[in-house]
Amino acid sequence: MDDSRLVKRLRSGDESVLAEVIFKYNRYVSTVVANQLRDFNNTAVIEELASDVFFELWRNRDRLTSSHLKGWLGTVARNKAKNYIRAQKLRTESLDERTDDDLDDFVAVSEEFLGLEKEEQARELRLALKKLKRHERETVVRYYFYNQTVAKISEETGTNVETVKSRLRRGRDSLKEILEKGGFSK
Repeated sequence: MDDSRLVKRLRSGDESVLAEVIFKYNRYVSTVVANQLRDFNNTAVIEELASDVFFELWRNRDRLTSSHLKGWLGTVARNKAKNYIRAQKLRTESLDERTDDDLDDFVAVSEEFLGLEKEEQARELRLALKKLKRHERETVVRYYFYNQTVAKISEETGTNVETVKSRLRRGRDSLKEILEKGGFSK
C-alpha cells in the first residue's frame, strides 16, 4: 500500500494500519536510529527509540499533512536519536560545562513536538527561555526536554527536591507571563 493511503488510514484512527506501517518501515527507522547512535550502538536502545518513533506517529496521526510518511519517520527517528545522545551527554556534563546551545536544542525539538510552526513563535520561545534565571531555565530544560524527574534533577544537581519543584514552578510561571506579554496565549 502506498504512503498516502497509509496516512489517510492513520488519520482516520484505523489502528490496524499501525502494524502495516511498522512492518513496512521498522527496518528503515531502526537503521536511521542506529546510524545516529554509532557511539551508543546498543540494540535495546535502538529498538526502544524505534518504538518511540511509531508511538509518536500514532500520537500525531491527526497532524500528518504529508503523504511522505517515510520522510516523516526518518526525521522523527533522527531527532529521537539525537535527543538520546544529548541526554547521555547531559548526564556526564556538569552544570557549568553546558552552554546556551542546549537551550537552542531544546527550542528546536520543542518546535517539532509542540507544533510551533511559525518562526516568530519559535523565536519568542527561545527569547522567553533565555529570560529565565539560569537555575530555573536549567530545571525547565531538564524536566521538559530531557524528561528527567524532579528526583533525578535533584540528585544530579545536588539540589533539594523542594527547591527543584519551586524552580520548575517559577520557571513555568515566568515563561507563561513572558509569552503572554509577547501576545501568545494558551
